[in-house]
Amino acid sequence: MALEFFKETWKNKDLSIFIVLVRFIVGIEWFMAGLEKIISGDFVTNISGTLYYFANGPNPPITFNPNTWYVNLINNVFVPNSTAFGYLVMIGEFALGIVLILGILVNLSSIISIFMSLNFLFAAGWLSESTMSVNWILAVIAFIILLSPGAKTLSVDKLIANRYPKLQRFLIDWFGFQKLMEK
Repeated sequence: MALEFFKETWKNKDLSIFIVLVRFIVGIEWFMAGLEKIISGDFVTNISGTLYYFANGPNPPITFNPNTWYVNLINNVFVPNSTAFGYLVMIGEFALGIVLILGILVNLSSIISIFMSLNFLFAAGWLSESTMSVNWILAVIAFIILLSPGAKTLSVDKLIANRYPKLQRFLIDWFGFQKLMEK
């Protein structure tokens, strides 16, 4: 299947390969972030300190997170449940990377990627311009993956949709863009 995909893409000058490549890169990014946390072995135990830093900054009370609603969320929800939250972030990043790389439930995975990127943006984006821009970029790219039927071209979703055509709309094209392109 993969070899045929590349032959057809080259022959038809189809740009799906690029959006599939972007999906792989985003998946690898999430996978590596989760794997790093798993390998370190101390992410969950240190999450409380990280959350405190995200809420209060490097020099409290002089610097602080300007997103006061998110600071309240950190202090009232994440910190009291920091162990569960730590495992959720660590396993979530790792699993999200795997499903994006393999192309399993890509639409749902893209929504989760947007959600996680925006959470990291509100938590740490104020600490540096690069942190802010990386999280915005990841959120926008995940949104593009969500909207693009081409991002699902080389995926488990596509294999399932080919076998069960009634699942095409659910797995590949939530927004009906393929029908628009065919007209």
